[in-house]
Amino acid sequence: MATSRDQLGTLEAEGSSGRQGYSGVEVVLSSDPATSAPLCPHGPTLLFVKVIQGKEETRRFYACSACRDRKDCNFFQWEDEKLSGARLAAREAHNRSCQPPLSRSQCVERYSQFYMEDSFCHYNMFNHHFFDGKAALEVCKTFLQEDKGEGVIMVADPPFGGLVEPLAVTFKKLIAMWKEGHSQDNSQKELPIFWIFPYFFESRICQFFPSFCMLDYQVDYDNHALYKHGKTGRKQSPVRIFTNIPPNKIILPIEEGYRFCPLCQRYVSLENQHCEHCNSCTSKDGRKWNHCFLCKKCVKPSWIHCSICNRCALPDHSCKGPKDGCFICGELDHKRSTCPNISTSKNVNKAVRKQKQRKSNKMKMETTKGQSMNHTSVTRKKKRRERIHQYLCS
Repeated sequence: MATSRDQLGTLEAEGSSGRQGYSGVEVVLSSDPATSAPLCPHGPTLLFVKVIQGKEETRRFYACSACRDRKDCNFFQWEDEKLSGARLAAREAHNRSCQPPLSRSQCVERYSQFYMEDSFCHYNMFNHHFFDGKAALEVCKTFLQEDKGEGVIMVADPPFGGLVEPLAVTFKKLIAMWKEGHSQDNSQKELPIFWIFPYFFESRICQFFPSFCMLDYQVDYDNHALYKHGKTGRKQSPVRIFTNIPPNKIILPIEEGYRFCPLCQRYVSLENQHCEHCNSCTSKDGRKWNHCFLCKKCVKPSWIHCSICNRCALPDHSCKGPKDGCFICGELDHKRSTCPNISTSKNVNKAVRKQKQRKSNKMKMETTKGQSMNHTSVTRKKKRRERIHQYLCS
C-alpha cells in the first residue's frame, strides 16, 4: 500500500514542495461533503491534480486513495468523465472480487488469542473507509467513546508515501468521533495523538494541526535495511514522532543519545545544539545546524547563503525559476489551493480544453472528408480506365 519506506529521497522533495521547479500530484480536498467519489477496491477514491510550478492547473482525475503505484491499483477516472451503466456494473463487480486481504473475521482469527472480537476494524486510513460497513464503524466509535474517551491514545504509523492532506482529514474525523462522547465542559480536550512520519513533512502536518510538535526522537525499524538502530543502518533516521502532547512530558532515553535542554524544556539529540540567536534547539535531521545571520535562522550544515537567491541552499542549486508562493497568480503570501483566482483559472482551463476538443474534432472531420473524396476520385479513375479498355477491345 502506498510507497515503500525506501523512496524517502523522492518524498523529501515532495515534502519541501515550495522549492523552485516543483512539480507533482496534489490531492484536491472536496469542500462539498455531498459529492461522492467513485469507488475502487480500497473504498472511495481521491481527487487529484497534477501541478507544475509556473504552469496552469491540468485536468483533474480520481485515483486510488491508498496505492500510489498503478501496479497495486490501476483505478483512473477523469473528474468530468461520464460512465455508462454497463461500465459501472463491471466496476462494482471488479471491486467486490479485488477486496484487500484480511477481512474482519480473518483479523479476529489472527488476534483472538490476544484481544476480544470487538477490537478490530478493517480500515483504510487514507479515506476513512470501513470495509465491513456500519458494524465496523460502530465498533470504532464504541472504542473511542468508552469511559468518555479517557485513556485513549491514537498511534499512527502510515506508509511514508501517503499524502499528508487525506491523512489529516481522516484523523480529524476520528477526533470528532472521540469528542462525541464528551460533555460540553470537556469539549476543549484533545485526543492524544502520536503520528510517525518523516521530519520534512513538519510544516504540512503543523498546517493542519497547529498544536502538534515534532519530537527529536529518531524512529528506527528492526526489519528495515536503512532505518534500523546500529551500525548496519544509516547514520540518522529521517522518521520522527509528531504529537499534541507537551514535549516536556515525554522522556527520551539518555542511553540512546538524548539529553534534556532546560532552555527548550524538551529532550533533544546530543548533536542538536541550542542556538542562542534562535533561542531554540533548531536541528531537524540529527546533525548540528549552523546559524545564518542573513537568513536570520539556522540551516543545514551543507547549505550556503546564495547572494542571488538571497537565501541559503545547496551549493549546486539552480538560481533560476520561480520560488515559493502560488503557482496560479505568483503571490508569495499563499499557496495554489487557497488562491482567490483558482476558480477563474479553472474556467480558463475548461475553455481551453473545449477549444482544443473542437479543433481536434474539426481536424478529424476534415481528414475523414479528405479520405472520402480521395476514395471517390480513385473509383472514378478506375471506372474510366475500364470503359477505355472495353472500347479498345471492341
